[in-house]
Amino acid sequence: MTLAKTIYKGRQVYLTAGQGNITKYKDNLRRIGIEYIYVDDEISKGIEIPDVVSDETRIKCRVALQDTIERFAETSILDISEVEPGLDTMLEEIVINEDVKLSLNDISIVDDYTFSHSVSVTVYGALLARKLGFNQEDIHKLATGLLLHDVGKTMLDPDILFKQGKLEEEEFEYVKSHTTLGYEALSRCFSLTESSRIISLSHHERLNGSGYPRGISGEKLSPFVRIAGIADVYDALTSDRCYRPKWPASKAVDYLISRCGTEFDTDMVSTFVKQIAVYPNGSLVKLANGFIAIVVSQNASAPLRPRIRVITDPEGKMIEPFEVDLMDELSIVITESQLELNKSINQ
Repeated sequence: MTLAKTIYKGRQVYLTAGQGNITKYKDNLRRIGIEYIYVDDEISKGIEIPDVVSDETRIKCRVALQDTIERFAETSILDISEVEPGLDTMLEEIVINEDVKLSLNDISIVDDYTFSHSVSVTVYGALLARKLGFNQEDIHKLATGLLLHDVGKTMLDPDILFKQGKLEEEEFEYVKSHTTLGYEALSRCFSLTESSRIISLSHHERLNGSGYPRGISGEKLSPFVRIAGIADVYDALTSDRCYRPKWPASKAVDYLISRCGTEFDTDMVSTFVKQIAVYPNGSLVKLANGFIAIVVSQNASAPLRPRIRVITDPEGKMIEPFEVDLMDELSIVITESQLELNKSINQ
């Protein structure tokens, strides 16, 4: 196997795509909080893993955001001018690649989570807004607010924010304060519109009033806030956290759908899940007949039925690979995703 996607540690390249003999780096990668990487090998030959936004643009946005927050911590002045170039490039790439299914997680070390999460949420939210027909000016305002939505977390004690295991009630209330802290900080940034700022305060609010910090509901939640809630939850669920491992996309999608009309806007969730590669290209899946396959490509109209390359028999023995389009073979059903397979193997 060789490394298929470059891994970054902060703003530095940790391992470059094309690196061979990557098994020897496994322990070091886990030590810095990376459990999954993308690889090239014989069974994945010819499989492309497209992304709506390039790695270079993600890194550019993440580094600019981190620099902006660090200067804010030193000066108490929030100047967002440095994030604008990367944000503009991101929105341009979303327009170009808007038909690409969302599948890639931003691979980053644990210490980078807040910044990586902010960038990913921005990608999800901006693409959803485009699919909903928002004009470019509103998408830019939304994206700016999404990129800064967790600025309040940078003001919290990292020992509590990244605590292993369940938070005590007092600790949870403390973490919840990131919404008001962030909003107060953004309120001093006069280049931001209120529609952008309010995302930091209200991205944990829910349609039925069960969210925080104000417990507002229904029409009081702006479209920006509704989009932010969906994007924020989806990325959080599909990312490794200090208190739980990442969820497979299929489980995260089910979570959103199960809360349509109560916590999340039904039409927005419906539009959002159509953009998700539930079984991403390059990931392993288990079929109902016991065979293991690798996902080759997506069927745009049927996210649960991609084209696959079968690589093992039901006993787990490697076989001569052959490809199947699940749209043509409706009797074949995927029963487990990559993460579910990993869990069962580890058990």
